[in-house]
Amino acid sequence: MDRLPLDGIRVADFTAVWAGSHITQWLGVMGAEVVKIESTLRPDLTRQVFRGMSEDCPMSAVFAVLNYGKKGCVLNMTHPKARELAKELIKLSDIVAENFGGPVMDRWGLGYSELKKIKPDIIMYAGSGFGRTGPDRERPAFAGIIEAFSGICSANAYSDGEPLPMATRGYSDLAAAEHGVFAILAALYHRSRTGQGQYIDLSMTEVMATLLPEHVMQYTMNGTVHTPQGNGDRVMAPHGCYRCRGDDEWVAIAVSSDEEWDAFCSAMGNPEWTKDERFYTGLGRLKNREDLDRHVQEWTREQDHRQAAEMLQKAGVIAGPSSKVEEVVEDAHLAHRGFFVDIDHPGVGALRLAGLPWKLNNVPPGHYCHAPLLGQDNDYVFKELLKLSDEEIARLEEEQVIY
Repeated sequence: MDRLPLDGIRVADFTAVWAGSHITQWLGVMGAEVVKIESTLRPDLTRQVFRGMSEDCPMSAVFAVLNYGKKGCVLNMTHPKARELAKELIKLSDIVAENFGGPVMDRWGLGYSELKKIKPDIIMYAGSGFGRTGPDRERPAFAGIIEAFSGICSANAYSDGEPLPMATRGYSDLAAAEHGVFAILAALYHRSRTGQGQYIDLSMTEVMATLLPEHVMQYTMNGTVHTPQGNGDRVMAPHGCYRCRGDDEWVAIAVSSDEEWDAFCSAMGNPEWTKDERFYTGLGRLKNREDLDRHVQEWTREQDHRQAAEMLQKAGVIAGPSSKVEEVVEDAHLAHRGFFVDIDHPGVGALRLAGLPWKLNNVPPGHYCHAPLLGQDNDYVFKELLKLSDEEIARLEEEQVIY
């Protein structure tokens, strides 16, 4: 089979920054034709703000990472003629995606109720921090605000420490994107069966709240609030990241049963402290995990983090090195699976980017092309798709409609 799963699907992409752009990026890699719509007056914020490359680079690293696999055109949406051109593009599209902080699409006359009139089976994705209904529907937010509001930060902390954001910057953006892709694929399937379009209202806050199921249940059933555990676990001990030999090297270890505990002790050479009766049972290890962790780290401090992980894995203990970015990029396992994709970008050069994190065995590996320069595909969009003449395009450019 030589076609990607979404071959023949077109997306009118009004998204920007992280969550929306990441969604349409994956749709593009899976074969959809994604047309990213920006303007010279208001390009995607990540083009220049989140700079990660040289000052003379035509775009930031963040934009390059989140927008490959797309085409790009410019429309000055403050102009009525631009909004009419957008409608013509939407007529030729299957999906419209936006993640504005408020009802911007409605103000442009491109809300779902209007789009249904020109394209009855259109699928519209609207992502936002708090959803498109409710008292907080127009409250602006970035990822860190969403994570704090959703309760994730209060759970993601050490027992005696302050609330912490999740992972790297933008975790809730990335989590929302995965849910957004799923929702859009579900809507496409629904349309294939019924012929009906769909309006998808995704709340980033609710996405993050789904990551706290046991916390919610514990509170609603028992009235108790989970306390943060740091790297610890409520059931397993030892469980955490332990410092190893070298500068800032760590190994993650998780022992979930007495059998794994015995294997762990054997891998360490059964030091005398492992015979302490406090550590004989899982409950005992959990109750005394502060002393247990101290003993475990005395052993790991003498180990190389990768060698320790490999030794424990061979013994039947779940363990893994805490890798630095350079170790991940150069990892032989990820290279064997072809996870990273090398893309040449005009004005930037060779970029190594993360690819799809799943494999389909009977389709091509994915549609990978560099993130578009601003207005890069104007000719394709306006001449080939919308059938405008060179004279019409020139006039619209002079009027700063295509701008």
